[in-house]
Amino acid sequence: MGDGLSIGIVANRAGVTPDTIRYYERLGLLPMPTRTPAGYRQYGDGVVNRLALIRNAQQFGFSLRDIASFLRVREKGGKPCHDVRRAAEQMLEAVDRQIAELIATRHHMQRTLRLRGKKLAGTPDDQPAHLLETLGASNWARHEGRARLKNRR
Repeated sequence: MGDGLSIGIVANRAGVTPDTIRYYERLGLLPMPTRTPAGYRQYGDGVVNRLALIRNAQQFGFSLRDIASFLRVREKGGKPCHDVRRAAEQMLEAVDRQIAELIATRHHMQRTLRLRGKKLAGTPDDQPAHLLETLGASNWARHEGRARLKNRR
């Protein structure tokens, strides 16, 4: 089959499926391979490194569309490094926001569980405590606001 690598060999070395390779070709993430007279794809050694680059960029958080855009700039002789850096910084900021939201949610849940635990402890076993109805943020905010007022007095 010549000096090139078959799609199966490339897929095996890169830890992806042949379908993934074909999909990446369609998206423009990989250059179209040469073909044998029988129509089989033939890849150069560099395709395995390119697949590793794509997978690493995906694991960092870049979309395939972003990666394709950066690679197009590179292939046209450009240097997408500053764009990559800016996009990575934006992703980091988004992750920081998500972490802050998760921390706030965790604190809300902890306070809610603490307050509802007190209510449950004071509710007789044969009566419902209606805890599900009080789990929403608006109910919690009303109750928390009342608790703060009581503490100030």
